[in-house]
Amino acid sequence: MSQRKLMAVLSLAAVVALTAGESRASLSRVEGMSLSVPTLSQFTDDYVNIYYYPASVVRQNNLVLAELGNNPSGLSDVNVVTPSSVTFGEQSFTVIRNFPRFGAIAFQMKQSALNNLTASSSLNNEQLDAIWGKAFSSFDFAVRVDITNSSAETSTTPGAVVVKSRGIDNLAGFDPYPFGVVTANQIVGGGIELNTFGVTPAITLHMSNDNRFEGAVTYRKYSLDRSSTAAGNERWQDDGSASYVVNARAFVNQGDRHVWVPAAWYVNDDLGWTVDNFGGAAGVTRSAKETYRQYGVGISDNMRVNDNNLLLWGVSVAQAKHHFTRSDAAIVAGETQELTEKTTAVPVVFAAIETDATKWLKVRVGANRTLVGDRTETVAFGPPNVTTIDKTRSSAFNLSLGTGMRWNNLDVDMTLNEKFPLTGGYILSGDRSTPFTRASATYHF
Repeated sequence: MSQRKLMAVLSLAAVVALTAGESRASLSRVEGMSLSVPTLSQFTDDYVNIYYYPASVVRQNNLVLAELGNNPSGLSDVNVVTPSSVTFGEQSFTVIRNFPRFGAIAFQMKQSALNNLTASSSLNNEQLDAIWGKAFSSFDFAVRVDITNSSAETSTTPGAVVVKSRGIDNLAGFDPYPFGVVTANQIVGGGIELNTFGVTPAITLHMSNDNRFEGAVTYRKYSLDRSSTAAGNERWQDDGSASYVVNARAFVNQGDRHVWVPAAWYVNDDLGWTVDNFGGAAGVTRSAKETYRQYGVGISDNMRVNDNNLLLWGVSVAQAKHHFTRSDAAIVAGETQELTEKTTAVPVVFAAIETDATKWLKVRVGANRTLVGDRTETVAFGPPNVTTIDKTRSSAFNLSLGTGMRWNNLDVDMTLNEKFPLTGGYILSGDRSTPFTRASATYHF
């Protein structure tokens, strides 16, 4: 064997060794099993779900979890035209600590509210995300509280112009109404900074044969308030009702090998808003009602093939609906008066396997396939009003690979770059793509 080939083989072996191990959670684990979407991750018992089912925190060991980031492109910055896109905004640091009498505490630090389904890209200044839970004889109880908060204020003299904002971004030209026209998806799609307060009480009911039911209800309030003493005291503020989330699932043991997990969820986010003194015109108001809803049901079978290997498969049906409507008149003809977007996923079929290749090497492979139906109905201001309906049907397939390694009490999980098994990396093929696209580390104590 030539020295070049020997070096390539040894380097490949070293990379495989660095992907070894056993782990019970982290975003890398569920992503490697193609379950990273929260509505799919809840079909397996994993502490990545404690923020959707807070009462499950009492079953977790003491641990420190670090999500190290994500590089979805798999690119490397070395001698390549296109730079890598490491999303440091997905980093987080979580501590879970069980106290014998007080209960369990989970505390997560991160920049953005990653555990919020609809508006997380608009919640960029998190101050608190904590869970307290306690186990009782026949049930567990927990409460999660999460808060994001930021603000900005600018005063200019002479002229005594004061611009205030709850949320510090998108003050385009110090305009409290930063998008110029009235249209849909300005908050979620445009990334307008929001503040939010959420509280989630949760319960787990323990039944015979180690079966259990878990439920959680989230009450959430979004806030948005921007104003300026210039241009007629224009003010933009939230005008939506409270938002809420309902999650429920059960773990039903069928013998020693099978655990059936049925689950259902409903998410209702109300992000309506209003603008007073629009464009500096006293008494002129522009407003929009805007809601985002998600709901679905499903079931999975977590099957133990042997002592350490998991085969998971299941099916779910789900729908997401966005509705936007205005009651005021058009500013410009052709603007959207009403918009309804509906995406139906019937069915979502998913499967994953997690196996011990060796005592220290964990390998994960997962996939999901979805039949997707999209329907969009748009009503534009006239005269006359014009209604446009678009319908599409498509199929989406996703495949993921993951690995993990354990050193004593430390687990390191990684999502494998799908190109790497085909190229062997730079040494074997000259491909500079990174071997992994996500990494997580968990220390148990």
